[in-house]
Amino acid sequence: MSDQAAGLRARLSPAAVPLRVLGEPGDDALGRALATLPAPEGRTWLALGEHEAGMSPVGWLLWVDTTRLDVADLYRRLKLAVPAGRARVPVLCWLHDSRGGTFFPALDEESARLLDNLGVTAARFLGIELIRDPASWLSRYSPKVRASAG
Repeated sequence: MSDQAAGLRARLSPAAVPLRVLGEPGDDALGRALATLPAPEGRTWLALGEHEAGMSPVGWLLWVDTTRLDVADLYRRLKLAVPAGRARVPVLCWLHDSRGGTFFPALDEESARLLDNLGVTAARFLGIELIRDPASWLSRYSPKVRASAG
């Protein structure tokens, strides 16, 4: 019961920054990832699922499990979730190795090439820029994050 109350308080908190998470992270892995993701101006991230209604996300995160990389599924998720017709949308491409629990593991040559191709395809056909560096991605959102605080 207290977990539900904490979740409700987080959703109502002006310090919560809504982040749409695309993919299928485990709760523990997502919690650890958000704890390591720099929070804008001392605020906290509030993860929203792919199909969760309600708050509009300020940022987007694509969860990539490198042990079972399915580029077609990742592209489909991007296509269905990110609104079309907007200016280029920066999406953080979060890499996770579910076997070792590590974030941003070294990729083999084939996986790296597949993710590069996904980035090119997403940019060309969907107007989505996949960014692998969290600091670089966050710098693209800082004006929106400040605006959502008020």
